[in-house]
Amino acid sequence: MLSRSRRLSTEQLDSVMKKGKISHSSLFLMRVFSGQTDTRIAAIAPKKTIKMSTTRNAVRRKVYNATKTLIREIIPGTHIALFAKQATTNAKLVDIENNIKTLFVKAGLLG
Repeated sequence: MLSRSRRLSTEQLDSVMKKGKISHSSLFLMRVFSGQTDTRIAAIAPKKTIKMSTTRNAVRRKVYNATKTLIREIIPGTHIALFAKQATTNAKLVDIENNIKTLFVKAGLLG
């Protein structure tokens, strides 16, 4: 699990939502806001997409576990918000890791 110090706060998430660039894949929609002091990530499982809270929490835990290894490789000073799509509920951790890594490469975040 990704430590709390590496997650976005509410204020930081608001700035990512307003100024972030959008990328998407089959499992995620991602907003990226560069030029910050540190690298932070938020995993978001919308209630509109995933109805059960236990499923939303499980998806968030999978995303945080998948990004734990990738956060060291991301270009410093980037805030990232990952929004889970419905297909993420049935995906395995390996599929989520590969999908996130591909999405980061597509957005030019991996150094």
